[in-house]
Amino acid sequence: MSIIKEQISMQAHAQSINAISGEIIAGPNGDFISFTLKNGDTSTLPVGGRSQGMAKPSELSVISVPPNEKYPEGGYVATVNQYVSQGVESF
Repeated sequence: MSIIKEQISMQAHAQSINAISGEIIAGPNGDFISFTLKNGDTSTLPVGGRSQGMAKPSELSVISVPPNEKYPEGGYVATVNQYVSQGVESF
C-alpha cells in the first residue's frame, strides 16, 4: 500500500509548476491533465484510476506519492478523494 506524502489543491500544484491553464484529456489509458506553462511548454499529470471522468481540473486535488510499483519514481497523481488522517499510533 502506498503512503501519501502530501495532498495539495489543484490550484497550488498549478502555481508550483507555473501553469497558466489546464485541461483534462481522455486518453486510451485513462484521463490526464495537460497543463500549459508560462514559458509555453506543457506538463502532464495522470488522473487516478478511480477519479476518471471529471469535467474540470479544479474538481481534483493532487497527491504526492513515494516510489511504488505503479509509479517507480514516485510523483504526483490527481484524485477526487480527500484523504484525512484517521489517527497516528506510535510503536
